[in-house]
Amino acid sequence: MSEGDQRSNAPESGMEARRFNRDHVYIPIEIREHGAGRHKGQMIDLSQSGCRINCPVLLNLNRRVFVTLPEFAPLEVEVIWKQGDEYGCSFHNGLHQAVYDHIVAKFPSLGGY
Repeated sequence: MSEGDQRSNAPESGMEARRFNRDHVYIPIEIREHGAGRHKGQMIDLSQSGCRINCPVLLNLNRRVFVTLPEFAPLEVEVIWKQGDEYGCSFHNGLHQAVYDHIVAKFPSLGGY
């Protein structure tokens, strides 16, 4: 793993047990880290328990940040792992099934991921 690739609490086997299904999405987002301003990024997959985002700005591992989707209230997430410009995040409060379904229907994948 290169210096830019870091994982915290990630399974060693590469096969992660998932409690929820994960869907590919493409959502322009705004990321706000306490004391660091706002940054643009993309959410590229989503589950009820977390998401994977792409952000060219370095985010700190094990820190809480706020991710805002268009027309939604900010979601508080914890940055769990980093690989290049991609970050795995866990939602502070999981998404209700209806909210998850609405987001996936509103922002389908563009086929890039």
